[in-house]
Amino acid sequence: MTAAAIPVFAESTPISGMCGETATWSFDESTGVLTISGKGDMYTSYTPVDQWEYYPLRDNVKELVVEEGVTSISAYAFGQREYRDPSAYPNLTKLKLPSSVKIIGEGAFKKAGLTSIEFSDGLETIEKEAFSDTSLSGDLFLSQTLNTIGQLAFSNTGITSVNLNEGMTIGGQAFSGCNSLEEVTIPYDLYYLGTNTANMVRANAAFFDCKNLKKVVILGGGIVHINLSGSEYPDNGLAQDMFMGCTSLKEVTIKSDNISYVDSGTFDMTSNPVFYIYKNSTTEATLRDAGYLTDSNVVYIANKTVLEGAVKSAEEMDKSLYTSKSVDTLNKAIEAGKATIADEDASQADVDNAVKAINDAVAALTYRTADYTAVDAALEKVPDDLSVYTDETVAAVTEAVESVDRTKNITDQVAVDGYAKAIEDAVAALKLKPLLAVSGTVIALGVDTEVTVTVTDADGKVVAEVTADGKYTVSDLEYGEYVITVIAKNCAPRSYGITVAADGEATLDAEMHLYGDINGDGQITTADVGLANAHARGTSMLKGYDFDVADVTSDGEVTTADVGAINSHAQSVRALW
Repeated sequence: MTAAAIPVFAESTPISGMCGETATWSFDESTGVLTISGKGDMYTSYTPVDQWEYYPLRDNVKELVVEEGVTSISAYAFGQREYRDPSAYPNLTKLKLPSSVKIIGEGAFKKAGLTSIEFSDGLETIEKEAFSDTSLSGDLFLSQTLNTIGQLAFSNTGITSVNLNEGMTIGGQAFSGCNSLEEVTIPYDLYYLGTNTANMVRANAAFFDCKNLKKVVILGGGIVHINLSGSEYPDNGLAQDMFMGCTSLKEVTIKSDNISYVDSGTFDMTSNPVFYIYKNSTTEATLRDAGYLTDSNVVYIANKTVLEGAVKSAEEMDKSLYTSKSVDTLNKAIEAGKATIADEDASQADVDNAVKAINDAVAALTYRTADYTAVDAALEKVPDDLSVYTDETVAAVTEAVESVDRTKNITDQVAVDGYAKAIEDAVAALKLKPLLAVSGTVIALGVDTEVTVTVTDADGKVVAEVTADGKYTVSDLEYGEYVITVIAKNCAPRSYGITVAADGEATLDAEMHLYGDINGDGQITTADVGLANAHARGTSMLKGYDFDVADVTSDGEVTTADVGAINSHAQSVRALW
């Protein structure tokens, strides 16, 4: 950080002023609250505490509030720099920090009267001696973003517990002399720095001389800086002199099977602590080589490392791929595994059985059947009658349909969806067979004029119309249902239904009758009058085309009016046309 000049306070004590290029301070005399406001860092000159403007107020400051926007607390801003310096802020008991503060500088609160701190996530670094020799007590809750704790940062305080973050850097003697600590947990992958004294780099001694520390739980090792060279043990090690001077230490539990380095001074053996470790592990061999283990101070605990991994792996699986029944079995095995992990009295056999149950449940997972909804929808689109399409395109549809494998599971969903697409593509590519023709002969006795042949499709649309003299041909028809209507002068129109569904030509002969020629002999005679009269009287009913021929008045009925008209024509009294 760049140094900036610190203004020297005037004889008359101010209650506000500058404490950084863009940071200010103010003091409330009624509450004893000193507030740091603004943005950015406080002044960063490495100066004695009595150079700060607010220093004359030190005995009246009870609480320090740092507002959002301030990014650092400068070195010795509220702490004693040298042992011979005046006592710093003896009545400052409370500290509240915002998430904007990233760094707390060296000695920032050394020997202040602090009893409690409220950290916020965002803090990354606590430098050397920042809170050493304060009156901190109770549980120390470090922010989850904190990644570096400097040398002697919390030494000689009254904290009763501390939460260390996995992977953080721990300076030498960071918690030395914390005599109210009775139990501590060491997480994975700590980075242990040495203690710098003059020109020497000494052992880490993170918890040196914590006289009442009784129990240590170690979850894993870390990287250890050692001796003058600053060389490292890259494997899973524990720092030198880490617990030396902890003369009340009774119990060391190491829940790691691969600790590969400890120093002869890592643990204080004054109170003959018992080591709880995994049998036949690298950790056991390392401790034996260092002289910590005897036949009487070792208790073997169940190694739950594999079980923890099995539980984690099983929980992270995508269970949506499997049947609910097989997933239920796995979930029960996972819960049983968690219970075994939580059971301090679980034996190695219990742990091994829990691992086996999870592995067996994973192996027994059954994939869900693939979703064939799209396939079924595609099959619905296949025409019922494929005979009207070309053999080549029908073969493609048949192949697509027959390729559907109904045994696929959810992992093959892409292939199943491919079945649906193949069927849809084949259906879309169907081609009708070549266009056909319908031909025939129109028999119309007594008619000497052309006839008109009209073809309508199933929707009633006229698709063709030709004129013919006896014979007709209608070409270029697609496969399907049609109605052929024949119209001739002075004749009742006649319609025929026909299905065009065969190769080559279809044949349809039509017979036409003159209006009134009910018996179709080409003449209108008294015989026809009799047929019409019988219908009009209800004694013998005409049907179909015979009815149409008899309805010469075209009113949809055959009545005496039609009978009279036909009779007049037959008697040559009045012609129908």
